[in-house]
Amino acid sequence: MENEIGSLNIHLGWIWMVTGIASGSILGMWAFDGPLPAPPNHKDYNDLPRRLVRLAHIAMFMLPLISIVFGGYINSIPLSDETKQLACTLWLICMFGVPTLLIAASFYLPFKYLEVVPVTSGFVALCIMGYGHYLLL
Repeated sequence: MENEIGSLNIHLGWIWMVTGIASGSILGMWAFDGPLPAPPNHKDYNDLPRRLVRLAHIAMFMLPLISIVFGGYINSIPLSDETKQLACTLWLICMFGVPTLLIAASFYLPFKYLEVVPVTSGFVALCIMGYGHYLLL
């Protein structure tokens, strides 16, 4: 399986989920008067920066899960290897970019405007996968 298109998505998906656990443990240390003080603007549970970090934490689990499934199915669609590789690369941009930019935006809000890049990458990757599976019908 090492040479199959999509194997990198599977491997990096599992590795990136570790960051989800790590980010959750950091959030847990801020929460409920935990042992670490929350950064400025992250103190109140409803502060926008804190909500952005919580969303990033969830994205660090869900996007890698999709990446693992994506990598496992990309070879089954009847598209060119170049198109499949493009889809895999676009998904990795989404998987890493969305949570990273959410965290960055929690400290400097204008980073939120860059979210369009990884979100669009993910959208196009899923469109390629969807189209490939449509061709299987």
